[in-house]
Amino acid sequence: MRTLYDRVAVVTGAGSGIGRATAVALAEKGCHLALVDVSEPGLDETARLVRALGRRASTHVADVSDAEQVGRLPAAVATEHGGCHVLVNNAGVTTAGAFEDETLEDLRWMFGVNVWGVVHGCRAFLPVLRAADEAHIVNMSSMAGLLGLPHNASYGLTKGAVRAFTEGLRSELITTRIGVTAVFPGAINTNIAGSARGGEAARLHRLGASRLAPVVMRPPRAVAKRVVRAIENDRARVVVGPDARALDLVARVVPGRSGLVGRFTNRVVTRSKR
Repeated sequence: MRTLYDRVAVVTGAGSGIGRATAVALAEKGCHLALVDVSEPGLDETARLVRALGRRASTHVADVSDAEQVGRLPAAVATEHGGCHVLVNNAGVTTAGAFEDETLEDLRWMFGVNVWGVVHGCRAFLPVLRAADEAHIVNMSSMAGLLGLPHNASYGLTKGAVRAFTEGLRSELITTRIGVTAVFPGAINTNIAGSARGGEAARLHRLGASRLAPVVMRPPRAVAKRVVRAIENDRARVVVGPDARALDLVARVVPGRSGLVGRFTNRVVTRSKR
């Protein structure tokens, strides 16, 4: 996009983490924000940060897995801001543990947010974005979408789907004024661990709340800065963090060798259960 100043950006999962950091980074570039999340207190805090930068911010409590709720957002955003130029489908959740130990209920919950949330957002806002003089869509995948990881098979299923969908959508829109970017963050210090489900959710909760989290995980702003640059330069993909770049390299150089990672992580998980 030529400029982000006075543009309107919709960010889902904006109540914390990468979503909040992205909203603030876009506001610093001059964007007005339509903030979407299931957490009203989180939205209010993000809106306060955006307004402190002199930009307009509207808050919209919605569950992105619900097509009807997302379908009402374009009209609400138009009422508040008059249009939309940037859509960041960031809302996401995770499970942790071996696939055979996960419940179908948890898988449907994760698929609803991670995959259907992206689909619902793109479906609802594409007509609005087409009406803009220029526009951009950002879909949040993960390093788990680059290479299948043990004890993250189900999460990787959802993020791999986001990757394939985003690449296909970019190809479909390549001759339009709408750019499309897939983002692949590594381990980021967000609240996603705290809401995780699955057989090893407790271990993930402890890691997310530990003093090590800020050390072994990158801050959300590291992703947000890369997202903004991707929008400005119409980049197809963004890989964030040394861990994500390492997995990207493995996927390119020795595809199909995720079993090597599995042997290592299985030993670590086994020891942690003793």
